[in-house]
Amino acid sequence: MKKEFSDQIIIDGLQYCNWNRELFEDVWKGGLTAIHATLVYWENTEESFEKIKEWDLRFNENKDIICHAKTTNDILEAKKNNKVAILFGFQNSAPIANDIYLVESFFQKGLRFMQLTYNNQTPLAGGCFEPKDSGVSRFGKAVIEEMNRLGMIVDLSHAGKQTCLDAIHHSSQPVAISHANPNFFHKALRNIDDDVLIKLAKKNGFIGLSLYPYHLKNQGKCTIEDFCAMVRQLINLIGIEHIGIGSDLCNNWPDEVVMWMRNGKWTKKIDYGESISKSTAWPEQPSWFTKGSDLRNIFESLVLNGLTDDEAIKIVGINWFEFMKNHF
Repeated sequence: MKKEFSDQIIIDGLQYCNWNRELFEDVWKGGLTAIHATLVYWENTEESFEKIKEWDLRFNENKDIICHAKTTNDILEAKKNNKVAILFGFQNSAPIANDIYLVESFFQKGLRFMQLTYNNQTPLAGGCFEPKDSGVSRFGKAVIEEMNRLGMIVDLSHAGKQTCLDAIHHSSQPVAISHANPNFFHKALRNIDDDVLIKLAKKNGFIGLSLYPYHLKNQGKCTIEDFCAMVRQLINLIGIEHIGIGSDLCNNWPDEVVMWMRNGKWTKKIDYGESISKSTAWPEQPSWFTKGSDLRNIFESLVLNGLTDDEAIKIVGINWFEFMKNHF
């Protein structure tokens, strides 16, 4: 029997949107159950606690359709109450500075994902844009152990290859690459080699597939059929249970925010990152994924391109839920 999309657990494993009522209503009406929302990139400790306070206001102003989730039971409760659950994540370890005790402080405020690095070298690990990846440092190993203890997911999305391998090996809990694609699909500094993906899956890790144009074959002109073919190939490589969606959707931001994401305050020059055109503008999203509710398009296209309803539902939500359930 065909599954009704909105009745299922539907999860986007990463978005960084400039949230407002319109965007919340889109994902609510679109049937999403939960979203891992990025809070910070380069912000320091104080600024990061302020970002959490801003979310407290959003939850209060939109309490009819969204709520904060700290556990997978909270996600189920949100589904029952017809609300979208929001999970907190950091795309960098900058907020903890050199203080391991801050990991628990942020966890208590709801932080459930943290990347070890955002492209650059950090005290914890090496970033994917560094010419020489240091791997995970002594401090990084200690932070991973603390994240494991608390139930916070180690996110390797912007880490270098050696850092990914080190973290997969050292972590006692499965780790995630919340938003990236395989390099066999599109070669990019941010995408992931087969050997890393295989090691990730062997330790029950997880990858959320990205819809950010620089991570896609033919960028914004990528067809949904090509994306679905990539999913099928990845299933053959690592198994369906290790795969979800982490769209990396960045809606409703001015172009200046692109510069913030790339540059922070670490350079006085312009870091063009993965942009081939050296543009400071947002790249064009593929026409089939321009807003959060377009996860339905991916579900329907996966079914049209060879997956069963049950398999497609795993990709767009159930797999993320099962992965998170082992952490919190």
